Amino acid sequence: MPLAQFRIFTADDFESYLQTTHFSRVIKVIQNHHTWKPGYTHLTTQRGEMYWLESMRQVHINDRKWSDIGQHITTFPSGNIALCRPIDLVPAGIRGANAGGICIEHFGNFDIGGDEMTMAHRETIIRLNAMMCKRFQLQPNKKTIVYHHWYDQKGVRFSDEKINNHQVQNEQKSCPGTAFFGGNTIRSAEENFFPLIQSEMEQPFIEPVVTATKKIVNVSALNVRSGPDKNENIHRVIKRGTEVLVYQERNGWSKISNSAEEWVYSSLLSDPQ
Repeated sequence: MPLAQFRIFTADDFESYLQTTHFSRVIKVIQNHHTWKPGYTHLTTQRGEMYWLESMRQVHINDRKWSDIGQHITTFPSGNIALCRPIDLVPAGIRGANAGGICIEHFGNFDIGGDEMTMAHRETIIRLNAMMCKRFQLQPNKKTIVYHHWYDQKGVRFSDEKINNHQVQNEQKSCPGTAFFGGNTIRSAEENFFPLIQSEMEQPFIEPVVTATKKIVNVSALNVRSGPDKNENIHRVIKRGTEVLVYQERNGWSKISNSAEEWVYSSLLSDPQ
């Protein structure tokens, strides 16, 4: 299988992507996980979101012997959403219980005493689950939105009583965290998480107003890449003096298309005279 090409979106951009993309796989379950490690403190200027996506991929391939990164989607403290494994491929999320599933990995340690979830991250997690429910016509409940902690090592689900009474213990890790929206029990999800998702689903999606800034290419040949990273594929090359519109800036990169993932180094653009 070809390796996934990572793409990082704002929540608005990801919702637009979901609404305009066809998927062939039937989705019945949304899995919520947390990375535990790496966590919030591992994100730095030198080791940002794209670095950790690639790092997770290498662990999944080299240590776990999977063909690619396991999760379809990763969320970050910034509120950004990364598309990882193609959604039309079965995830490597909950062993024995991946059929019909989408695997979401939330970057951070959300056990008690771990990372304090940023407001941007919190809002994105709620909104992303709501987006998925709307896109795949699901209602948020204990059958459609699940936690890794609810399944044994073979993918058999524990009884509600065992989960709610904290009797799972070391039979499964705490994922997505003992402090994830009040806890990792079914009762906590029903009381704290699912109502937030349902409320978000009732909000209409308003296409954001897009503004753009004119810039001029100031080098002889400028590579246009498929994402804001030097390792992304080159779509095309544009020449010095070409006028472009910048729709978004992120970590020293500029997005020069409103309908496609086309990114260039911001420092190689100048203001028009």
